[in-house]
Amino acid sequence: MSHTLKYSLVWGWCMFCPSCGTLAFPNPKGDIACTNYKCGYNGPANVVIKGADGKDVDLSQAKSSTAAKGREFQVIKDSDERHGVLTTESYMCPKCDKMEVFAYLEQTRSSDEPETRMLTCKNCKHGWREY
Repeated sequence: MSHTLKYSLVWGWCMFCPSCGTLAFPNPKGDIACTNYKCGYNGPANVVIKGADGKDVDLSQAKSSTAAKGREFQVIKDSDERHGVLTTESYMCPKCDKMEVFAYLEQTRSSDEPETRMLTCKNCKHGWREY
């Protein structure tokens, strides 16, 4: 990219100074204040880019809003549900001595440590882990 360009480019929520190319953040009116103390540009971004349809789009006229939109959330409590694969003859429940146990692996520590085996008894729902 040439340093002689006199227009700004848009990148996410920030813009580049049309004078020196330094990263700058526009205020709500669309003006930017360059953070480069040697440049000191203050003024409109004057951003015109080509849209997806080939037409020119003036981004200095674009407005942004921080208004939150309502969402519906559903909290799912799955701690009471059985997880993992049902195994027989591999593990024994320490509480009821049954051999039907749900098992799955989970990385609970750093990546250079082995996985933790999470176990839940099918009969009494007692949970324990093996390291």
